This record gives sequence, C-alpha cells and structure tokens, in this order.
Amino acid sequence: MKTHPEFKKVLQGGTCISYGARVLNEGGYHAIPKLTFPGGMLAGCSAGFLNVAKIKGSHNAMKTGMLAAETIFKSETLEGAELVGYEKEVRSSWVAEELKSSRNFKSGFEKGLWAGLIHGGLTTFITKGKEPWTFAHRKRDADATLPKSQCKPIDYPKHDGVLTFDLLTNLQRSGTNHEHD
Repeated sequence: MKTHPEFKKVLQGGTCISYGARVLNEGGYHAIPKLTFPGGMLAGCSAGFLNVAKIKGSHNAMKTGMLAAETIFKSETLEGAELVGYEKEVRSSWVAEELKSSRNFKSGFEKGLWAGLIHGGLTTFITKGKEPWTFAHRKRDADATLPKSQCKPIDYPKHDGVLTFDLLTNLQRSGTNHEHD
C-alpha cells in the first residue's frame, strides 16, 4: 500500500519512526478455551477475548484481568490450586455477554465478502446478537490452509529502505519483544 502512487506522495520524504505489529485472536465466543488450570488462569488477549465485530478487546482484557485478581484475592489457598471460580465469573460477566452477542459476526465471511458484510450488518445492527441460530466454526484452521506446493509464491518487490523495510527492521521498530527460556 505504501508504494501506491497516492500514498507514496504523502509518505515520500518522511522518516519511519515506528512500526505496528499485531496479532488478533479472532476466535471470539466460540473459541474461549478452558480458562483455569492448576496454578494459573488465562485472561485478556491470551484467551481470545477480542470482539471481532468492533475490533476491540482492551476493555475485555482489563475486565478479565480484574476478575482474575478478584478470584485470587478471595481464594484461601493459591499454591497449585485451580481457581475454577474465575471461569464462572467470566462466563457470567458482561464480557461473555458481549462476545456472545457478536458470536455470529465473522461466520458470514466464510461465504464471501458481500455475504459477510450483509450478515455482519444484520447481526450487529438488527438482531444485535439475539438471533436464534449460532454458526459454529466447524473446520480446523489447519484444514483450511493449502499446502505450500499448491500455492503460487508471491513475488514481493525488494524493500527499498525508504518506503519499505526488511522484516527485522520492522520488527525492531514495532517494539515487539520475544523472550525465550
């Protein structure tokens, strides 16, 4: 996009000072995993509490973090304990209610862009998540991905160091930190 003539006119002569790098867990309501295990809990983005229809999740991340903290505070024992009350709190909170109301939003896009836009508009603005049906995702992501041998390689132009940059430079500018044990 940066090399498109209209964007290039705006960006030419500028200096890149940072780069955005994000990964969105788009599973939503249907993909919420088991949230507790002995000695730990999943909260925020690690559990996929993103509302795909709004592309917002910070408020859900904060609320589930608060619910986790409250559960820990109420607990009599912590070491190695599985605090199952946390999952009950999340499932009965407005976070679960919000995610359930947008549970069908993304499913329509499996039928194409226009079907997805129409279906997304219907579920967001008309039924507001109260539709009597639920479209469950029935295909594993791995089954929806073609093998490399069946895909045509994309020949990207070489980065120019002015408008486009190599992967490691972009990663460094993003401030993303990958820690390894």
